[in-house]
Amino acid sequence: QCDSIEVSLHESTFPYTSIKSIQTVLNTDGTVLCSFGTTGTYYVVIKFRNGLETWSANPIAITVSGGLYDFSSAVNKAFGDNQLEIEPGVFAIYSGDINQDGSIDAFDYLLLEPEIVQGNFGYLITDLNGDGVVDAFDFLVMDDNIVNGISLSTP
Repeated sequence: QCDSIEVSLHESTFPYTSIKSIQTVLNTDGTVLCSFGTTGTYYVVIKFRNGLETWSANPIAITVSGGLYDFSSAVNKAFGDNQLEIEPGVFAIYSGDINQDGSIDAFDYLLLEPEIVQGNFGYLITDLNGDGVVDAFDFLVMDDNIVNGISLSTP
């Protein structure tokens, strides 16, 4: 186990209302297990402490026996291709939206910078690379995302 995330189901038509949401544990291999107790076709949305909210590219069929969706297998598994290739053929959600406003920008940096100066460590929202230390390596993650104008992409 490496982090806690929120997985929610949103209606497949405008205004894409959230139907169900659960907190679950992200495993170190990138998998999660969710049980929503509902069926239908929904957008799957993932949020976590400093990650950019990410929507499935299309609505997904959720059945009584479950539903399976792998965001990591291709950039186009996220709406608007809004993921980062972290190694060949493996994609991940962007990190750095500390204030959870849907954009990785200078407002997030204003929250990160004092914690870098203080040298904080532990399970912190400002630890963008997940190594347990808030330092310049976290800034490097954020800086690329700010420069590239990374922000929320929804239907």
